[in-house]
Amino acid sequence: MRNNQSGKFSRRSFIKHASLFAMALPSLQLGLLTMWGCRGQTRVRAALNTNSANLPWKIATVSENEPGEPLIISGTIYAPDGRTPLPGMNLWVYQTDATGHYSKLSESGGDNRNTRIHGLLRTNADGRYEFRTIKPAPYPERNNPAHIHAYVSGPGYPEYWIDDFVFEGDPFITQEIRGKLSGEGNFASILKLTRGADGVLRGVRDIKVERCSQNCTGR
Repeated sequence: MRNNQSGKFSRRSFIKHASLFAMALPSLQLGLLTMWGCRGQTRVRAALNTNSANLPWKIATVSENEPGEPLIISGTIYAPDGRTPLPGMNLWVYQTDATGHYSKLSESGGDNRNTRIHGLLRTNADGRYEFRTIKPAPYPERNNPAHIHAYVSGPGYPEYWIDDFVFEGDPFITQEIRGKLSGEGNFASILKLTRGADGVLRGVRDIKVERCSQNCTGR
């Protein structure tokens, strides 16, 4: 997917990204990716324009009172060589709530307008990221696995959608879906979750970026 030269989102670029992602993963039936509301665009635009020191590597996308199972996902974003950590990489995530909806406006589950649970972070000097959320629920009356949408971008790396975060043990993960999702070990997009003594689910996913501009390093 092409980099947005202005560093800002547009309706055209968003829909184009959504369409390409849908073709890449047709079996997930993602419902797919209508435009966020204006407030969502404003938050993303403002966050991407901040200095890296003001955009944290560790965030919470929900309050402590959010219904659902608490979940912490962490990992490292690497260059295409899979070994060089990348500081200053943006990771945008968004998901359904514990009822399988993106917001009170999304009666059909897959309609993600005005997504309520979302967040933007930027990797630290070691390429690390972490976000605290709740485990999402599948869309109601659908056979999509529960998932968290995500894309990455950063200096020299055009924005693009990565495979969803999905979770081992989900009954809707078919062999066909497994075949379409990439990565092994900590790079796998199907996360194995463990529950700590505090009752919080945790999962690790490292991300190897696959697209870079002509001048990027670590290839």
